[in-house]
Amino acid sequence: MSWRLFRLHSVPRRVQALTAAVLLAVIVLFTVTGVALLDARAALRAIGHDEGPMVVATNDVYLALSDMDAQVTNVLLTGAEDEWLCDVDMDGGPSCSRSLPRYFYDIRREDAQRAALQAARLAEDDPVRLRTVQSVLDGLHLYDQRVQAAMERGRRTDHAFGRLPEDAAVEYRAATRIMTEDLLPKANNLTLAGAADVEASYGDPLSRMRSGRIWVLVLGLTVLGALAGLQVYLARRFRRVVSLFLVAAALGTTALTVVAASLLATGADRVETAKEDGFDPVLRLSRTRATGKSLNADRIRALLDPADADRYDQTYFEKSQTMLYIRQAHDLESYYAMLATRIGRYGDGLHKVDFGGFYGTEATEAMGRGQQAPVRTLLDRYRAYQQNDRVVRELARDGKLRDAARAHVDPRWHFLSHPDFRQHDSGLDARVVRHQLVVDRMVRDGEGALEPWPWALPASALVIGALVVGGVWPRLAEYR
Repeated sequence: MSWRLFRLHSVPRRVQALTAAVLLAVIVLFTVTGVALLDARAALRAIGHDEGPMVVATNDVYLALSDMDAQVTNVLLTGAEDEWLCDVDMDGGPSCSRSLPRYFYDIRREDAQRAALQAARLAEDDPVRLRTVQSVLDGLHLYDQRVQAAMERGRRTDHAFGRLPEDAAVEYRAATRIMTEDLLPKANNLTLAGAADVEASYGDPLSRMRSGRIWVLVLGLTVLGALAGLQVYLARRFRRVVSLFLVAAALGTTALTVVAASLLATGADRVETAKEDGFDPVLRLSRTRATGKSLNADRIRALLDPADADRYDQTYFEKSQTMLYIRQAHDLESYYAMLATRIGRYGDGLHKVDFGGFYGTEATEAMGRGQQAPVRTLLDRYRAYQQNDRVVRELARDGKLRDAARAHVDPRWHFLSHPDFRQHDSGLDARVVRHQLVVDRMVRDGEGALEPWPWALPASALVIGALVVGGVWPRLAEYR
């Protein structure tokens, strides 16, 4: 009967059984190691090449749209519509030179389109996101049309600095609604959905990497135990002290188990660092920067469109709370009053972080790492920016609309935003670049460490298996 083939009463059968057990343990060890290393590669790829860049691209859409809107607002504020619009003369050439804000607008429009197309390519298997991206591109065309109409109507009337003719205000209001109620929310939804995908694509492989490391150690010890059992049996039965082949197999297994476990531990640390010290701050600070640009445009909308002033003020307050949340603040005046106190005591060693929002998370993490100084600089710039906003609003409330409009822009270059805003924005941009370098370095180092393993792992398994067979083959040959 076939079951007799598996009887272990003879010495060769026992040697074969022990050898098969060792080889099976080796196969399981290297299979588990291979799966864990694939998880490491998947986690690094998600953050560095797939979901991570997609989220950054969708946030770049939000950032570019906000910047476009800010350029439009500043031009209408300063009454420079003629420099925005260039007619075509009878010879077919331009009759004027377009202003820098128009060039900035066109560049940012191209940036928004490029980022949207990149997000579409990365989300090619998600029809919902593809439709959202297409909707953003369609809405951008409608926004362009409304902006063009607002500029045309604004040019017809020689309006004062900071005052927009009513017919131009109607078109500007329509453009603003497209931007704030359609384009920006959709771009933000793309970012949030992508961030959730990163969490899933990163979290599951990272967890499997850590559990895989434990399994690698356990299975490595199992292989060593099986090799030891085989060596002891051969030594007792055949009166051999030691098999050099089995010793080499044991040493190889030990070395590869230690190296693989160490690689998985280091890889998990790199993945976690890339996510928590790189991607998360990049996304958070990029969203802060994009919200700040939108906030900067909201600040002056009330002057250009007084009919919707209350709505713009409320939107400004809500976005300020998104950036730096103060629970006790219920309106802009209370927010201004509490902001200086909250920021002033950050990093003094006596108080915990008592504000939330994007800056609250960044400040808490920086305090945990003992790196409060760069964040404190950002917070000081944000406070200066809000103080300037308070001045603008107080001037407007006193009826000094022209002075309020001038206080919003650069004193020398009116087509630029106030220096306090630009300093705050450039500080955020510098922090984003710094954290992106962390992502790039961790992903590059992690992928470099994993590069030889697709061929090294199976080759090692074959070598160890050959050494095991080489160790028992002479003993089995004695029975022939």
